[in-house]
Amino acid sequence: MPEYSKIDLHTHSNRSDGELSPESLINKASANGIKMMALTDHDTISGLKDANEAAIKHNIKLINGIELSTQWENRAIHIVGLNIDIKNKLLIETCEDLSVLRKNRAIKIGQKLSAAGIDGAYEYAKKISTSENITRHHFAKFLVEKKYAKNHADVFKRFLVKNKPGYFSPKWPQLSETIKVIKAANGVAVIAHPLRYKMTATKLDKLIKEFKNLGGMAIEVITSHDIKSEVIQASNLAKKFNLSASIGSDFHNEKNAWNKFGKLPLLPESLIPVWHLWTEVRLS
Repeated sequence: MPEYSKIDLHTHSNRSDGELSPESLINKASANGIKMMALTDHDTISGLKDANEAAIKHNIKLINGIELSTQWENRAIHIVGLNIDIKNKLLIETCEDLSVLRKNRAIKIGQKLSAAGIDGAYEYAKKISTSENITRHHFAKFLVEKKYAKNHADVFKRFLVKNKPGYFSPKWPQLSETIKVIKAANGVAVIAHPLRYKMTATKLDKLIKEFKNLGGMAIEVITSHDIKSEVIQASNLAKKFNLSASIGSDFHNEKNAWNKFGKLPLLPESLIPVWHLWTEVRLS
């Protein structure tokens, strides 16, 4: 029997683009043997209070988290903030600003789909969203349900990516601003799934170097796409730039073929785990 990690520091609830409520997500984590986890919804901390209440019941150590959308050299990058103070004023204001950006993006996506002959997408996405943050996931559900696409993968291939109908990218905050917010909230900034950005090795090195110079402290090494060669590559990046290592499934729902919620391998022993960077856990 393989030994799985009992830690997952990158998960999503229906407060952003996941399918489970914060409480149900914690219940699922408990059933899957997870003992410490972070809820890292996109650009919102609205699910953390409910998640923490459920985590206490299941004796799970919940780490306050968020996954912030940011921009670096005209590329969309995701930065996870871990062990953040959710009462921090700058963090709260940033979430409010990002909510406005996401609402405007959703309206634009709806307009673009309508121009392509697909009506009602924005209204549907708004209706099924359980928070102010309408995501591309909500549009994907519409396109699949209305049989414009076979599945979510088909949606993102044919509709919601660059040069396709339905694509619109807002001007996310710069990387420097995002790390400033996480540091202001006394959190740890982590580059999420670093090998998914389709960068050359030189470009990725440049991103990580700037990230560290700005105060970033960790990089995700174990993700649901835990291909052995990628784990080795990410581990080498952590060592090269003297960054701590994080682990997260990026769980959204059980339908994803790559879902490994509760079945991630252990971090390599040669790396410094990101949770060694905090001495106390900030509760909701």
